[in-house]
Amino acid sequence: MSDLENPSEEIADRPSTGRRVLGSVVRVGVAVAIGVAIVVAVRSQWSEVSGTLSSLSVWSLVLSGVFVFLGMGAAVRAWQHALGSLHYPIPAFDAARAYLVGQLGKYLPGSVWAFILQAELVRRAGVSRAAAFTAVLVTVGLSTTSALVVGLLGLPALFDISTAAAVIVIALVPIALVCAYPPVLTKLVNIALKVLRRAPLKVPLTSRKIGLALCWCGLSWVLYGIHLWILASSSIGFHIGGLAQYIGAMALGMFASVLVVVAPSGIGVREAVVVAALSPFMDTGVALGLALASRLIFTLCEVFAGIVAAAAGSRVLRNTLVHEHSRVDART
Repeated sequence: MSDLENPSEEIADRPSTGRRVLGSVVRVGVAVAIGVAIVVAVRSQWSEVSGTLSSLSVWSLVLSGVFVFLGMGAAVRAWQHALGSLHYPIPAFDAARAYLVGQLGKYLPGSVWAFILQAELVRRAGVSRAAAFTAVLVTVGLSTTSALVVGLLGLPALFDISTAAAVIVIALVPIALVCAYPPVLTKLVNIALKVLRRAPLKVPLTSRKIGLALCWCGLSWVLYGIHLWILASSSIGFHIGGLAQYIGAMALGMFASVLVVVAPSGIGVREAVVVAALSPFMDTGVALGLALASRLIFTLCEVFAGIVAAAAGSRVLRNTLVHEHSRVDART
């Protein structure tokens, strides 16, 4: 029986007018809150980094921004493969929209807002609420594992900050790799779902997709580290020997910033690790300026990408750009 032959079910599935209005109000409220948070973040950083930015060459700013965009692209692919591991393959177009727009939520106090927004946005691509939530859990786990592995390159910087923290990272790497093994990861996800009183996975996570997601996560950290290396090189000259340390420090700094949920986008945590990585090559004041400049470039790139992704979510534009099987039904 088609949907048209059972109109009562179709009507029951539709949200009431009150719920639609409330949903629209909530979306507008969240968008305004994110916008205000981003403006405040940019203004608070501008006075501290304007001098540093003016001292850097234009090509280094542009090129470092390009690598931020490339890193975000790799993160989108990781998110897409995480959904694929749950047997919910979605087009890259939809994955990019959910990930890039959702990322703006991290500028609100509490890192969880980005994950909540991503889970909600991916539902519009036909992914169930449970699968969207599970994909967030899987992506966070794989992102953490890859950050710890890539972060081993930045251990010298971490030892300068805290020997205990460096030892903890070394100890966590093998544990994280075991947890990322698909059969183990499937069991861990089911445990988390049980604690949260949600239904367990019907089928195990796809090994190939988990492997691809893990690789794309790792690539994103590498690209972000290259972004930092380009900024530093513009200030002190190219030093290829520091590239590995910059990559590792960026991975550890961004990973640590996620753990500090009370600070919007983990402000201050990432900078501490980055400054430690840059200090052997330059004065601490210069290092701090570059760390803050990196933060500002990330903010501007993420805002730009989020706005473009949100605009590209319109039905007309999407149906023009994506392939036939991914088009949005005009009735939805």
